[in-house]
Amino acid sequence: MSNSGKLEVLIPRSLCEVENFYSLKVDDENLASIYIAWEKGIVSELKPTNIDNKKPKKILFPRFVETHSHFDKSFTFEEFPNFKSNYQEALSVNLKEHKTRTTNKVLNRAEKSLILALKNGYRAIRSHIDTYETQDNNIWSELFKLQKKYSSNLKLQFVALAQLEFWSTPNGEEFAKRFSKENVILGGVLVPPFINKSRVKHLLSKTLLLAEKYKLEIDLHIDESSIEPGAGIKVLLETIDRLNIKVPITCSHLSSILSLNDYEILKLGKKIAEKNIKVVALPLTNFWLLNRKDERLSLNRPVAPIKQLQNSLVDVSIGSDNVQDPWYPFGNYDPFYLMTLAIPMLQLSPRDRLTLSSFLLAPSRLLNLNWDGLIKRGCPADFVLVDAEKWADIFSSNLKREVLINGELYS
Repeated sequence: MSNSGKLEVLIPRSLCEVENFYSLKVDDENLASIYIAWEKGIVSELKPTNIDNKKPKKILFPRFVETHSHFDKSFTFEEFPNFKSNYQEALSVNLKEHKTRTTNKVLNRAEKSLILALKNGYRAIRSHIDTYETQDNNIWSELFKLQKKYSSNLKLQFVALAQLEFWSTPNGEEFAKRFSKENVILGGVLVPPFINKSRVKHLLSKTLLLAEKYKLEIDLHIDESSIEPGAGIKVLLETIDRLNIKVPITCSHLSSILSLNDYEILKLGKKIAEKNIKVVALPLTNFWLLNRKDERLSLNRPVAPIKQLQNSLVDVSIGSDNVQDPWYPFGNYDPFYLMTLAIPMLQLSPRDRLTLSSFLLAPSRLLNLNWDGLIKRGCPADFVLVDAEKWADIFSSNLKREVLINGELYS
């Protein structure tokens, strides 16, 4: 099949850089009518359509980037259900699953996830992998093989997710040393209540210093809570200042800070931006799990305050998190499923540049990809093409799509 082609399509205006933009037709939903051509898998032309009064019937997106997933536990809900649907039960069931976990089980779940992700339109995924003392030692070697197997179609990035205590052990140090050769990210959990805050600060310091020693990034599950708003991020910022350390850090969740007042969020957001900390908001799992204490109380679902953080110049991505496991029983590695739920849930508008950035451009920056996702001359012809003329068509349950990888139809 040829990896060259041409189309007349609609592209969200904020996702494309167009030649002769002064004659560009952009509708009320900020969708631009574009003629796009590509040769040998690279976009060679991008300009306004020259047919008057004829609107294209397909919308084109860059292939998507998932910033936060958990391949190792996906599709385990049936065997390890969490019918209480709260955080505490999810953690308890997750530990039960660990006792039955094998390398083959994890690889099967990961492969199933990757097949779905590719089919649905992802080009890169960051997945957290639970990491602990009794873990099968072969699991990482096999995961690296899987990473290589899919590398031509999808970039797979791993986070070794462990309790902070783990990174203070000799085994944790050995893992970090090995991970430095494979670009694995150190993961941890910083969620209140903190019974002994001084110990938490000590363990966090050890983790940050370990990352600095081996030149590793860090991705923390932080403030995934509805109590003690911002307790985790405040400890992190204090620790960074005290150590004067500059390792790349991602804060996943940050859901509790929504309970702070606007001034406090703005002040905290500025500090986060100053430290160049990137944030991943995970609304689906947070809305499902958190604050289920009493069903008689008013509905209050904590999630990272995306708009306020963006106004503080924080680079915010929106991720899916869990798929059909004890933490979240739904989903199927589909970026349009995420958008369909998250955009109305968070009162975002798909017409806005910052909304689309959080789903497509910020995730590309977070994973440090070669292409930022902006469609322009010279970018890869890596697209998701959907049968739609307006945003309402996209947020439907019967979306038809085609995925192009390097200019060729993927099947």
